[in-house]
Amino acid sequence: MATSTSTLPNNSSETFGLAQGWIPQPEGRGTLSVLLSCLTTIFLCSWSILCLNIPEPGLSRWGFLKYKLRWQLFAIVFPEVVTSMAAEQWESANQSVIEFRRLGHPQWTMRHAFFADMGGFMLQCPDFPSFPVDSEQLAYLVERKHLRYPDIDQEMIWDRNKADGFARLITTVQFTWFFIQCLARWAQQLAISTLEITTFATILATLNTLYFWYHKPLDVGTPIVLETDSRIANILVKAGDRACEPYSRTPLDFLKSPPVSTSIVAPFWFGMGVLVDFDKESLPRPTKSFVNHQTRPPAGITKCEMVYIILFEFTYFGVHLSGWNQLFPSRTELYLWRASNLVLLGLLMLYLIAIPIGVVSSRAFSRRLLAKEVGTPLEVAAQLPRWAQSIIHIPILVLYCSARLYILLEGLISLRALPLSAYVDVTWANFIPHF
Repeated sequence: MATSTSTLPNNSSETFGLAQGWIPQPEGRGTLSVLLSCLTTIFLCSWSILCLNIPEPGLSRWGFLKYKLRWQLFAIVFPEVVTSMAAEQWESANQSVIEFRRLGHPQWTMRHAFFADMGGFMLQCPDFPSFPVDSEQLAYLVERKHLRYPDIDQEMIWDRNKADGFARLITTVQFTWFFIQCLARWAQQLAISTLEITTFATILATLNTLYFWYHKPLDVGTPIVLETDSRIANILVKAGDRACEPYSRTPLDFLKSPPVSTSIVAPFWFGMGVLVDFDKESLPRPTKSFVNHQTRPPAGITKCEMVYIILFEFTYFGVHLSGWNQLFPSRTELYLWRASNLVLLGLLMLYLIAIPIGVVSSRAFSRRLLAKEVGTPLEVAAQLPRWAQSIIHIPILVLYCSARLYILLEGLISLRALPLSAYVDVTWANFIPHF
């Protein structure tokens, strides 16, 4: 039985009270239908969009499943980060297409570029173990005649794609129907649960991610081997002084672009590395695969893309603010919901303020205090002692993660007491014009 309570914010427009407990659904919406609809949509969105890089060779099916499930969990908690990753990978692929056209290879497509950046091409040299090369490194090798242009058409690449068209169709139908339902409930002034608000925001992120990863193959298991007669030693000698530094991933690391100063997602991963303390020294060299989160567009991020990602982030966090005057089971939960959303928006604003300051001051700061010449804020941060990195990044990352996790948790626990109108079905007949 639904009972009305009075735990309302003073400025709430809701006048129907709360329905306490588990609500059955014999003739309308119930707790189970709200829960299943949201969880199904979130699961389909987070699973179907994941176009991950090629994993380490020799990984079993069970190992690959665990690899993808870990990233699915990440996509559920941080869908906006996945979208930003996809956007930067798209920009890197787009710049690769432009570069290969400059080299006289107009047949190089976005599909080729994505395939290269995900570790799809493995370079086999006579004097060195094979290792993956990204699109920037591949263009360098082709331009300097170390490697012939790989005569591989995009159909050959797409044959390795394991995208399930039927599964994606089901996902599209599900989130489209959910999207329409939410808009209809808003139009008829029916309550939408916080879990549905979170799911709506996830759909928004999914649509953007699907666009950016449209040309990226899904679940590719093995790379294509490119053989060359050039020795790695000769390639490095001809590269000059810039190839003298020790490499961390592959011998072609000297072609690795510096961190993009205007990247939205790079500071997140840098902070995550500080928090988790990735042990880079324990990784085998050369690497046999590329990590998913370190795509750096060689020419940086364009202003248009930067503006687009910022608008997306504000829209994504703004969707959650639609629950500002939502009915919550307690005032504590109401204030925590508001605080979490304000934290996310505040951190975004802080980052936007820090970008121009960091870009302008990073060179001077590094020269005076570090006695080194580095050009981006993240390169400066990488030179700081461990304790300084922790003081700067860990509190911000903990705040961000805590706010995101609370929003997800509140969506689930608030189902114990929803506004009564949350269980009222949309009257679709009201949208039919009456003459």
